[in-house]
Amino acid sequence: MVPGGVMCAPTLTDITRAWAILEYFRTNWLEPVWLGCSLERYEQIQSYDDFMSWLDEDRKHRESDLGLYWRMGLDIGLDRYGAGVGKYVTWGYLAHEDKYQKPTIEGRNAATIMKGGVYDSFSDTHTLIDQSLIRENTTRSWYDEGTADIHPSDRTTKPTANNSKDFDNAYSWASAVLHKDFGRLEAGPLARQLVAGGNHGESWQHHDGFILDVFKKMGGANTHVRQLARVHELVKLYRQAEHCLREFKLNDPWYIKPTEKDGQGWGATEAARGALCHWVNIEGGKIKNYQVIAPGTWNIGPRDGEGKRGPIEEALIGTPIEDSTDPVEVGHVARSFDSCLVCTVHAHDAKTGEELARFRTA
Repeated sequence: MVPGGVMCAPTLTDITRAWAILEYFRTNWLEPVWLGCSLERYEQIQSYDDFMSWLDEDRKHRESDLGLYWRMGLDIGLDRYGAGVGKYVTWGYLAHEDKYQKPTIEGRNAATIMKGGVYDSFSDTHTLIDQSLIRENTTRSWYDEGTADIHPSDRTTKPTANNSKDFDNAYSWASAVLHKDFGRLEAGPLARQLVAGGNHGESWQHHDGFILDVFKKMGGANTHVRQLARVHELVKLYRQAEHCLREFKLNDPWYIKPTEKDGQGWGATEAARGALCHWVNIEGGKIKNYQVIAPGTWNIGPRDGEGKRGPIEEALIGTPIEDSTDPVEVGHVARSFDSCLVCTVHAHDAKTGEELARFRTA
């Protein structure tokens, strides 16, 4: 990997080194420390009951980092708060090597290994995702763009000169992202795993019902389940890394020079933190407009034009605070959505505006 996202053509040496790094990660941490068992044994877990049986099967399982986290999370009550909006989105990711040779917007959902979609926990339904139904609202954001719900490709970013916090009006640099049919949606590992448990999509696409079963057995989303979904992905991503390394064709062309001078494009994938998508407008061979909705935009976004709260805002409602001068529970909720929020969460008293806490990494 080249830091900064610079493309390069992998060599046989690069692939060999990558295999060595992957194997080292497995034999020195993933199996002995995190799981306390082989990947093959962990992959046999298909349900909440399977997981509980696995914990009690061997002392190494129970005392692994995963076993410790599970017990600790329940001990401190992470399963009792942090629900969120109850609806979840993932674009799907990992293009299939054969089915994604000629990608189109219309064919994308059927060409990814990890399927995309929306899971609505209120109706227990899974639905495919359509980028044309995504909207952004900046009513509560520091932008001079009006109060309408608009498609990202139609947006032009116009920040305001005055960005002081006003919780009755504008208070965020993030926009409120919503789906035209489903409203506010949560993105991230929990969303990916709940969608992975659905029976929608193509028969060959990845299916994993474990987290969906845990979600239902524990009464829906909470801070604890959200973190479990994140760490459960480790094994699946390891397997997909193995899969990708086997498929490199070192003699194939690795770069195609664009020839289009005018047009619009859309691309989406899943970053570690959740759904990521880009819209671009090309005119005269140059970028005229470029818009991004990052995972944090879905989750951190403020109230929308109808006053509906974003996922993290909603998840904080009802959170029990043991010590108002040190509200660590706020940090637990925020970081369950996004571990990168570890040092960017500030807690304020809603009545006085006084800053109660600022979470730091050290």
